[in-house]
Amino acid sequence: MLNISTIAAGVVFVTLAAANLVAMLEASQPSCSSAMRSRLIAVHRVGGYLFVILLCTMAYSMSQRLVGVGITGHLPAHLVLHIVLVLVLVPLLFLKILIARRYKQSHSSLKALGIAIFVISFVLVAIPMLSELLRSASPGSLGLRLATGLIVAVCLVQCALVFKRRKQSRASMESRIRGILPQPTSLTNRENAKDSMNLVLAQIEQQTHDTKTLRFQIPKERQLRAKPGQFLTFQWLIDGQRVIRSYTISSSPVHGNYVEITSKRMENGCVSVFLNERAKPGLRVEARGPYGQFYFDETLHKSIVLIAAGSGITPMISMLRCIDDLKLATSVTLLYCVRTAADIIFQSELARLERSLPNFKYEVCLSQPDLAWKGHSGRLTGEFVSQHLLDVDSPTFFVCGPKGFMDNARQILSTLGVNPDRILQESFGESKRPTEFHPQEARAANTVVFIHSQKVCQASAGSTLLDVAEKNGVQIPYGCRQGLCGTCATRVLSGTVQMDVEAGLTSEQKSAGYVLPCVSRAEGTVVLSV
Repeated sequence: MLNISTIAAGVVFVTLAAANLVAMLEASQPSCSSAMRSRLIAVHRVGGYLFVILLCTMAYSMSQRLVGVGITGHLPAHLVLHIVLVLVLVPLLFLKILIARRYKQSHSSLKALGIAIFVISFVLVAIPMLSELLRSASPGSLGLRLATGLIVAVCLVQCALVFKRRKQSRASMESRIRGILPQPTSLTNRENAKDSMNLVLAQIEQQTHDTKTLRFQIPKERQLRAKPGQFLTFQWLIDGQRVIRSYTISSSPVHGNYVEITSKRMENGCVSVFLNERAKPGLRVEARGPYGQFYFDETLHKSIVLIAAGSGITPMISMLRCIDDLKLATSVTLLYCVRTAADIIFQSELARLERSLPNFKYEVCLSQPDLAWKGHSGRLTGEFVSQHLLDVDSPTFFVCGPKGFMDNARQILSTLGVNPDRILQESFGESKRPTEFHPQEARAANTVVFIHSQKVCQASAGSTLLDVAEKNGVQIPYGCRQGLCGTCATRVLSGTVQMDVEAGLTSEQKSAGYVLPCVSRAEGTVVLSV
């Protein structure tokens, strides 16, 4: 006959296991705030300590009753099972504590262990109680029927509630995402090219010794429908000269009243020097966009790996901020390579995001570390990548940085067996040098025929196809004028074209004979479809 203290201890034991499991699951919910998550983790930690103490007490009590008897064939089967469950529970608890202490990002393993511990604890307590209930009850008694009916009813209600909640949560999240972020369309870049907007510099934040973030206010009448990772094309007015440059949006697109860019000062870079040394709040600038095929799509990318170097972190921070704002459960790993610790852009923001996002982890690798650096050092290597990636089959990989870095990263991923279709590369800022013009080549006349516009035009030396079109009144929509956004993509019907950059074209467009007129020059006679 079980005494009251044993029953009470069993109930408390199972309650602690259930409370710990609920606290852990709630803390991992994307909708859980940072403050609530911290409180739940504290509750889980205290409940875990109490659970271990109670388990040790119960195990000691059991061992005292087995002194002089041991585990022999004379013991009842349910008591042997009881002992086996305790022996299984101990290593599971040890494993959970080890993972929680050393491998904090392994949330799926912790959830699985928490569920297993709860189930074993429930069975551990239920066996003697159920045995006593069955022994004391008579067949067909009202009490036994009520107990059985109650258990079945509770199970059915719980299943119905879980199914309903998951369905409502999914519908709510999808509705929220559709309302905040635009859905991808093939015409997005061309639509964005139609209208420019006037932005006003409102705030400047120093990121590193040579990098600043500039926040621009968006006009109230203009809605910027960007995707995290896209860029804007700016027309800067510097010393009376209009200079066109594109910058990746570093803020989250969820915030519709402002947009941020982050500029790293480059020697001999007139715009980056201007933004870092001379730009002041109140500066007005004309911008177009957003543009670009390099972006995070929350409906497609459930697990992503971000590989960045230097200022290539800017599209990645936009993606991370968007995931944080929308409370998405996306699994994210960031591998960030810079020269020194002083060159880590968004250092405090990355630390904040790691605390806020339960499924986010990042590693920084320095190529020129000082003696105080305790993290990874050297260049991007296959060993460094594979060390921090448990799965290379399901994530989508985003790569951004200098051309040599991106080529190396793509080669490493290919060696690890990553499908090339799951590697997205941002070629922002990368371009070939225009082909050098030789005077003797001017004798060969370059002619551009615009079929739809019914115009035949002569192309002056060095002029792009877009320049020729504008001079002759042929309308070709454009955006960045750097071969990046793909807005001006036009089909070549015949002839040869020298194209400096092809990043703005899709593989299908390349196969179909499209070029980017803003960075393309005619060689001889060229016929275009416009």
